[in-house]
Amino acid sequence: MMKRWMATALLALASAGPGAAGAQAQSEPASGLGARLAQGYIAPAMREFHHAASHMREALQKACGESQANSDDAAAAFRHLVVAWSGIEFLRFGPLVEANRFERIYFWPDPRGITTRQVQGLLAKPPSEMPDAQALSRHSVALQGLPALEYVLYRDKGLLAEKGGDRDAACAYAAAVAGNLEHVGGELHQLWSADGEFARWFSTPGPDNPLYRNPQEVAAEVVKALSTGLQFQVDVKLAPSLGSDAEKASPRKAPFWRSDLATPSLEAAARGMLAFYRAGGYRYPGADWIDQNVQGELQRAADHLAGLKGDTEKLWTDEDGHRELTLVKLLLNNAKDLIDQHVAPALGVRIGFNALDGD
Repeated sequence: MMKRWMATALLALASAGPGAAGAQAQSEPASGLGARLAQGYIAPAMREFHHAASHMREALQKACGESQANSDDAAAAFRHLVVAWSGIEFLRFGPLVEANRFERIYFWPDPRGITTRQVQGLLAKPPSEMPDAQALSRHSVALQGLPALEYVLYRDKGLLAEKGGDRDAACAYAAAVAGNLEHVGGELHQLWSADGEFARWFSTPGPDNPLYRNPQEVAAEVVKALSTGLQFQVDVKLAPSLGSDAEKASPRKAPFWRSDLATPSLEAAARGMLAFYRAGGYRYPGADWIDQNVQGELQRAADHLAGLKGDTEKLWTDEDGHRELTLVKLLLNNAKDLIDQHVAPALGVRIGFNALDGD
C-alpha cells in the first residue's frame, strides 16, 4: 500500500513535462487574490477560532462549576479549539505574528519543557493567586496558550483530574487561558473582518497601501504562507516525532499528544491549507495538472490522517500507523514542492526566507 501511494505521488510530480514549471496562471495572476482569500477563507476561519475559544471558556465554567459532570463537553470544546487553530496556524503573517499573537496562542515546539515547568509553578499557588485572563496576558507566552491549556486539562490523561487537591487552581488557571485565547481570537477576528484594517490592506494593494503596494506582494505573502505552513507540518511536527522508523519514534514530540489530538490537528491543518488554496481560484492555462496535483496531495494527506484514530503514542510506534504517517509526510512534502516549484513561478513569486528559517 505504502509503495503504491509513494509511486503515485512521485509520478504526479514527474508528469509535468518540459516547461511546465514556467506556466503562467493568467495575464494578471494576482489580481483580486487578496480579496478572494480574505473573504473566502481567512475571515471565516478567524471567526471560527474566536467562537471556539469562547465556547472553550463557557465549557470550562460549566465543568468547573459542576464538578466533572460536564467534562465531556469541555473535552469536545478543546478539540474544536485545536481544530480551529490548526486551520489558521499557517497564516503566519500580519495579525497572527503581530504582538506575539502566534506564540501567545501556540508556544510550541517546546523542547526544554518551559510550559510544563511554568504551569506547574503557577499551579502550586493557591487558587486565589491565579491570574485572570487580563493579568495572564502580561505573563510569559508559555503560560498563555493551547499547550499550557492542554497540559492543565490532560496531565493525568483525564480532563481536570484531581492532582494533589489543586483542582480549584487548575480550573481558575484553565479559565484564564481560555479567556486570554478568546481575547486574542477576537482581535484576529476583528482585524480580518470585512471592515477590519488588515483585511482592507490585504484586499486592496496599491501605492498608498502601507503594506502591499501591488498584487504581486500579496501573492508573495500567500505563497510564503502555504510553503512555510507545509514545511512546519513536515519538518517540525512530523519528522522529529516519527524518527526513522516505528522503534525510534518519539510520539511525545508530536503536537497535542497528551489529548490524543495529534492526527486531528494535522488533518485540520491539511484541510485548512487546501481550503485556503481553493479560495484563491488559481488558473494555469495549459498546465491544469498543477492545480489538480496541489489539491490532490493535500486531499490525500487529509484523508489518510482522518483514518488514523486513537492513542497518539500507539499510532506513532505501531508499524502500520508509522507507515501511514510517513506517507502523509511525503504527500505534504510533495505539496510544498508543487507550491515552491510551480505555483510560485506561475504567480511571479520567488521563494525566499520564511518564518522557520533560523529556528
